[in-house]
This record gives sequence, structure tokens and C-alpha cells, in this order.
Amino acid sequence: MPTSDARERRLDEPHVRPLMDVVRGLRARGLDVPNVDPNDGGVNARVLFLLETPGPKAVASRFVSRDNPDPSARNIGRLLDESGFARNEVLLWNVVPQCLSTTTKNRNASKAEICDAAPDLQAFINLLPKLEVMVFCGLSAQRAIDLIRLPSRVQVLRTYHPGQLAYRQPKCRAVIHATFKQARRLISS
Repeated sequence: MPTSDARERRLDEPHVRPLMDVVRGLRARGLDVPNVDPNDGGVNARVLFLLETPGPKAVASRFVSRDNPDPSARNIGRLLDESGFARNEVLLWNVVPQCLSTTTKNRNASKAEICDAAPDLQAFINLLPKLEVMVFCGLSAQRAIDLIRLPSRVQVLRTYHPGQLAYRQPKCRAVIHATFKQARRLISS
């Protein structure tokens, strides 16, 4: 059983509650979905970074967060800091909200699972009135682009997944860094 986290007491703060209502609805359907991190922007986020699915460590921590103890989270935290994002400007989420992998076997989301999750992702996006940029991280996350409706004000960026597999490769790492910096410039202009 995970230890108590001070963030759990903040899940009903106004900037997080609407998103957590979506999460609670998913849980009512039997899905094991981690919480939104209240240290991030919540409904006030200007940039949404979308990955594929939460990993087992996100489930164990109970949060989709740059503070999780895994390489992807560490890389995202570093990228966000180096790009100059304030925590209240961003939100991290997944196109498939529940973990599909186990601690011993990584599993990518199928096309069908991404399609099935699209209405839930749409409901999540619809709660972000200040959203200006969405960054789809990884090919699996990018499959969701054509399955959702985005407000005309939202710009879409694509990059590699910031996990170790791509991040260890200099070419991929350079593209990831450039994309995060581009997202930062877009909300600064």
C-alpha cells in the first residue's frame, strides 16, 4: 500500500477538481487511473503534454507527475525546467489513462485501446479553457490526434517519447528538447 502523499489532500482544489471528476468517473468504470498532480496547472494549464499510458510507477505513486521515480518523469522534469516552464503552465496526462504494463512487462496501447480512450481524453481536454499547445510525446500518443477535436486556438506539436529508449539517442533527445522549447516559445508569444 502506497504511503500517504500531501498532494492527495489537494485533489479538490479548484484547479484540479474538474479533472479529478473525470478521473473518478474512470475509476467508477473499474479503471486504475492515477491522480492529476495538483502541483501542476490543472485546468489553468496552457500546455498539455500527452504520453501514451501511465507506467507502473505512476500507479504506485498514484500521480501522473514529473516527480515520479522513473526515467520518463525525470526526463520530463528536466525538459520542463530547462525550457523555462512554470509548473502552473503545464499539465501531464496520457492518451490512455490507465496503466497497461506491469512491473515486469511493458505493453504499448493498441489502436483499439487508444480509440476507446479518445472520448475520455476529449472530456479531459474540454476542461482546459486556457490550453494553447498540446505536445504528443511518442507515436502511440500521436495516434490520438485524429480522434479528438481541438479548439482552433490550440497548436499541436509532436515529438518522441521522453523515456530512456528514445532519450538515450542523441538525435531523438535533440528533437525532444527542441519541441519542448518550441512549446515554451508558443505560449510566450
